[in-house]
Amino acid sequence: MDFRDALGRLVAEITPQPWEHTVDDVTLTVIPAGLREDKGRAEVYLRITQGKTRSVETAITTTDLPALIEKLEAGPITGSWEHQPHWPDGTEMPRVGWWLESLSGLAMGPDKYGSGGFTVVVLRDASGDGDVEWAAITLPDSERMPLASAIRRALDVARGWED
Repeated sequence: MDFRDALGRLVAEITPQPWEHTVDDVTLTVIPAGLREDKGRAEVYLRITQGKTRSVETAITTTDLPALIEKLEAGPITGSWEHQPHWPDGTEMPRVGWWLESLSGLAMGPDKYGSGGFTVVVLRDASGDGDVEWAAITLPDSERMPLASAIRRALDVARGWED
């Protein structure tokens, strides 16, 4: 084993594993990308998988994750919230049409059935043709802080990959 192998194993051992929560065969997963990036551009993926065949994910940069964590930690989700992407210098990316420039993103809102939980929606235009895929999961409010904690850990890992 050479130095690079040893370093690779060490990084793999200390990197947090993806966080998952499943409700009624729908799973929300938080995954740090683990790719070398410029400052403010490393990503954390949020993926919603429905059953075993349908999965939609979006990437949120380290520039934008603090706003999501702040929203989750502020208390129960009582109103709509939409991820607004920013450039690494903090300026907002422009919007095009009804969604974001990249046609990919994340939104949250209170559970419409009144359970006291909240719904997370992930949208993505994988092909670039405007045909947006989406998936949603409703989480109990008791999962709000564990989700915020998982995103914070993933943010720390992603920042570690930034130059």
